[in-house]
Amino acid sequence: METRHLGRWAAQALVAGSMLGIGIFIAPPVVATHVQSPLWFLLLWVAGGLAALCGALCVAELGAMMPRAGGEYPYLRAAYGPGIAFATGWLQLLATFPGSLATMAVGTAAFQLPVLLGPSFAAPVDLGLLTVEGPTFWAIALVVALTGLNHVGIVLSGRVQLVLTVVPLAVLLAVSLFVVGDIGTVEVSREALRVGLDPGPSGFAVAQAYLSIYFAYSGWNAAIYIGGEIADPGRNLPRAVVGGTLMVAILYFVLCAGYLSVFDIDKLAGVGEAGTAAAGALFGHAGVIVVTLMILLAMLGSINGTVMTGSRIAYAMAEQGHCIPAAGRLSERFGTPVVALWLQAALAIALILSHRFEQLMDYAAAAMLISGSLAVACVIVLRRKDPEHPRPYRLGFYPWAPLIYVGSSVFVLGALAAKGDLSVLMAAGWFGLALLLHALVVAPRLR
Repeated sequence: METRHLGRWAAQALVAGSMLGIGIFIAPPVVATHVQSPLWFLLLWVAGGLAALCGALCVAELGAMMPRAGGEYPYLRAAYGPGIAFATGWLQLLATFPGSLATMAVGTAAFQLPVLLGPSFAAPVDLGLLTVEGPTFWAIALVVALTGLNHVGIVLSGRVQLVLTVVPLAVLLAVSLFVVGDIGTVEVSREALRVGLDPGPSGFAVAQAYLSIYFAYSGWNAAIYIGGEIADPGRNLPRAVVGGTLMVAILYFVLCAGYLSVFDIDKLAGVGEAGTAAAGALFGHAGVIVVTLMILLAMLGSINGTVMTGSRIAYAMAEQGHCIPAAGRLSERFGTPVVALWLQAALAIALILSHRFEQLMDYAAAAMLISGSLAVACVIVLRRKDPEHPRPYRLGFYPWAPLIYVGSSVFVLGALAAKGDLSVLMAAGWFGLALLLHALVVAPRLR
């Protein structure tokens, strides 16, 4: 039985913490390689924030309408039937959440831990029978530790999430505002106007850049994955989803403007991890330590939020007979889906061991675009299919919010698929394979 212990601020911290991840520090250099104009660079980040906010507004209506654990899965099932819900659930189970966990954990272990704790954390770790690369070992340790925290209980995890979100969010925003206000506003404006008159990037370049931006903004729907565990979900869930998304979108724009005030667009493309590089250029070693610590806290918050939310997918699927039955049972002692939690951890560890960091980010983002578009479109489908269902929160910007989100996602997926992008083809392939499996194997068994 679901218990509602998570309050508004903890739920909002979950959304903001799930979003504030490695993407905003890794993605800007990637975007800069595809878009050589500061104006287009900033416009794409604004577009990504707008799309995330539109998506958040849509899932706020869905979450308040059906506040259940399992994220988009219950809405997809109600809107499209069991086949689409099954395929999307397995896409998220195999790609979205394990891929996000693996990417964030490897990024944290590779970039932040060696800076804070010494270069020995980047050195290989001798385990006796085998030797494991340092970032791989510590990435696995992060996944195991935070899965263990969520095993113990959602209340403790929610409180930790609040601290891991509020502190880095406040400090990074303050530092970015100082940088932009003190040294960067005039330089960014002049450079953007100077280059902004040049011909814009190609549609394919925009799509490639947007894929990384979308990964950075992912997590705006985090609260709906634990809707059954949020107190007064009709009020608190929409506030958490929209409030958390808006906070992070503002921070991301200020951070990106800060990067452009420190580096020109060509240099930004080559810095690797933008947050630590900018801190080193501005404040020296002491600044690197402080900013890297804040980034580490943000990463831990994002990993913790992803562990908490992603495990509810297997839990919801198991309730419908679409995953192993054990994944749908709650621990008698802790009230958490422990099997689902450790199943997700095992999949993430398998991806960590694959050593495909950049590919993982694109793979996870492509899967998110597919599942997110189907979920957001549920607002339109369910308003037509079930108009009398009580809606404690009703989306006001309708139908433009779902159309903006779905339209931007379809453009990106179409542009990348047309060029044979492997990450999009793999994500679409998993989705199609799951649909086929449901039609040939699962559906006949349930008749």
